[in-house]
Amino acid sequence: MMSNRSKFASLLAVLTASYALTCVSPAQDSSQDSGQPLGDVVRHQHDDHQPKKAKRVLSDEDVGGPHTWEVTGYAATTVIIPAIRITGMVPDTVPIRTPPDFKQKMIVSFAPSLDSCFDLSCAESTYLHLFRGVFGGTAKVLFESDDSIDGNPARVAHLEIVHDERGKMLATVAFIQTPASVASATCMYKLADAPDVETDCEKFVASLQLHVPEKYIYVKHPNY
Repeated sequence: MMSNRSKFASLLAVLTASYALTCVSPAQDSSQDSGQPLGDVVRHQHDDHQPKKAKRVLSDEDVGGPHTWEVTGYAATTVIIPAIRITGMVPDTVPIRTPPDFKQKMIVSFAPSLDSCFDLSCAESTYLHLFRGVFGGTAKVLFESDDSIDGNPARVAHLEIVHDERGKMLATVAFIQTPASVASATCMYKLADAPDVETDCEKFVASLQLHVPEKYIYVKHPNY
């Protein structure tokens, strides 16, 4: 029979060998320590390294760039001197013409004058009433939202238009409250051209700015 000393020596040899194997073997996966299956850990690490989806927002790069130019309109021209200037950015292929040229894909206009209105509701109803005389055809509001443009209260309306020459069209019009009257800016396009133009119209509205003179005088007008 093996003596107690021999048994102890054998046990010690086994423990020493086991310790040596532990030192030279690869470290255990952290998934064993955390109790998570290895597959879950790998998937989690993969997800951590995937690019995160960000919400799309308009940036300065969207609003302006090397292929855009600044267009200018005026508001309160019969109310104050000097008048209020309104500017926005459009693709450099988009000219501003008066009257509008409906052969263009994207039509931008600052008409009609809304000098007789001093609130957004008046401006919207007056704009729709004058629409046929300025642009041709009839327009109806599909949906609208109250907003703020360049720090001023505003209303952005999306229109459906039945035009005398071009058939069905869409438009976005911004009504902007100013200290003297309401300014407007319109971007219009044919329904078939929406995939090419809609984003540029959104950028135009997002870029709108009012330039109100620091000092001005009121003009006496018989209607207001």
